[in-house]
Amino acid sequence: MNQTPTMPRDDFDELLTQHQELIRLANDLEYQIYRLGEQSELGPVSDCQHAAGALIGLLRIVLFRHDQQVLPVLEALTGNPAAE
Repeated sequence: MNQTPTMPRDDFDELLTQHQELIRLANDLEYQIYRLGEQSELGPVSDCQHAAGALIGLLRIVLFRHDQQVLPVLEALTGNPAAE
């Protein structure tokens, strides 16, 4: 039987910090892209908004899944009794 791998708490905390930073950066990108679109009616700006919107949408789906499914499992693997 294979032993379940563990993750040091410091590594988990770093992963969680990076996860939160990805969310912050995605929100900031979305805000900046739409601000850019308010200033111009050019086609390339609209194309950029659509591409960024698709990227941000998928990023949010993946980050939500990580938040709901992946991070709880990883936290349990850190050996933190509060996670059990």
